[in-house]
Amino acid sequence: MICKNPLLNGLAGLVLAMGGTPALANYIGPSYLSIPGVPGRAAHTPYRNWIRAEAHYWTAKPPRNSIRGISGKESGLKFTGPRAPAKGASQLSLALDKGSPAFAGVMAACHAGRPIPEVVFAESSDLARHPQEHGPRPSTVPEFYEYVLKNVTLLCPVVESAPEQALALRFEQIEWRNYQPQPQPIPLSTAPASLRKGTTRGDSKSFVISWFAPVAEAGEKQCPQMNRKPTQDEYFALMPPARQAQQREALRSSGGASSTVMPYRGPDEMNVILLPGIVPDPGHVAPVADRVRGFDLDGWSGQGHPPKTTRVHPNYVSPDGRTGIDNQLFNVLGCVEGWRRNGFLPMIGNELRRAGGLSILVEVSGIDDPRNDNEVFVSLLYSADPIRRDGTSKIVLPDFTFGVNANPEFSQDFVRFRGRMTNGVITTDVQPLVTMHEGPASTWSLYQARMRLEFTPEGGLSATLGGYRDWRELLAMAFFQASDYENTIGFTAPGMYNAVRRAADGLRDPETGIFNGLSAAYEMEGVPAFIPPEQHAQLAAGGRLSPPTPR
Repeated sequence: MICKNPLLNGLAGLVLAMGGTPALANYIGPSYLSIPGVPGRAAHTPYRNWIRAEAHYWTAKPPRNSIRGISGKESGLKFTGPRAPAKGASQLSLALDKGSPAFAGVMAACHAGRPIPEVVFAESSDLARHPQEHGPRPSTVPEFYEYVLKNVTLLCPVVESAPEQALALRFEQIEWRNYQPQPQPIPLSTAPASLRKGTTRGDSKSFVISWFAPVAEAGEKQCPQMNRKPTQDEYFALMPPARQAQQREALRSSGGASSTVMPYRGPDEMNVILLPGIVPDPGHVAPVADRVRGFDLDGWSGQGHPPKTTRVHPNYVSPDGRTGIDNQLFNVLGCVEGWRRNGFLPMIGNELRRAGGLSILVEVSGIDDPRNDNEVFVSLLYSADPIRRDGTSKIVLPDFTFGVNANPEFSQDFVRFRGRMTNGVITTDVQPLVTMHEGPASTWSLYQARMRLEFTPEGGLSATLGGYRDWRELLAMAFFQASDYENTIGFTAPGMYNAVRRAADGLRDPETGIFNGLSAAYEMEGVPAFIPPEQHAQLAAGGRLSPPTPR
């Protein structure tokens, strides 16, 4: 079949150009190393008193990350093992916070210039997964992969104003301590979610989601300027004069540094997409706003001391007058062109869903009164049935039937909220975790999630979904295609990295005190749809959805 949609063709071309290995050889997030004679004081068990790194990547120039298809048909229910070198000589690059208690000791070991016989390194198996995978970690996979690097030469190029120190560990041999290389990802099995019991009383309304995107549309006057992509000068800035002249001449005929080489603008031409803290923070423009959609996630109004689980941050007022609104994702994305409503990412994600990708369904049941009801139920579901559109391919058509997808890959993430309707507005309780299948290349987690919904006069749905995003997972997707995304979406990876770390306001790690959560809100629009009666009855009964009986 020939795809006539130019937007899809553009993404398909981008995907075909990428290539790369089937998993990540890098991640932003904590990893740990043990260098003899250098105390660390890391707080995480079981690596207490090791040295904590903030990001890392294997080999001098790791291959580009691969997108596993754009149709959403390839299963993400798998677990890919590590992409560390299996044997022989190679390199591990990482970033160390300059505020780390281990900083002075590491730099002393580096400046000593002596080879280190053995360095032990541990990386998170969950953070090292391909970001399009989901499902539980198998019992055969350790929480952290551990390696012994042998005969290590430690290099530490210094950039004085960078918040993190770049380190390169060049080793002659590697030994895997607690895992063996696997030729293929491990297929996973899981069970459908066990839904709380609903109800068959009252009315129910079902919708297929026609639009889903972060609340990131700052007003025209709320952005002093839009965020920018990296410049040519930034690529050459940290090179020695002779190397700079050589590269300028080599790249002249192609118009300068392309998105292929632009990531390597760190000291010693290290990758700043993968180690974004090793260069000076270029800054990141945030909206100047008072009124923003979202939720009061933490119960803190902004006055006095926040609870221990909350970091001090701006609080907004919602358009309908609710106070204490937490939406730090808006603070980060609001002045990035490619994340605004007409930007590249929301447009392509929603277009892929409308063009036959996985459909998101919302069912509201137990409606006894159309304006005020003490108990209703809101269910987030998925369907493999495609959205139907009119002849222009722009308008999503209402009133089609969507079978609920009983495949555990998706039904494991069904969720049902209990809610209350007041003056036509439904607000729900809090669910500890909601996993969103936003599109074929994006499955992510939302913690302490809740919803706010209204039925439109035309019979549609207008809703907001809020909670906390793990900023490490967010950046894994934001930086997924390196400088292609910097240029297409309009940001610099170092600027966004530092902005996200400053903005994180929730999900405090009790061991380290670090905040890993970013308060967030997502807008949802839907048109009326139907769920088959037999599935509607089964969903109302609660428990696990079983596959439909073959006819």
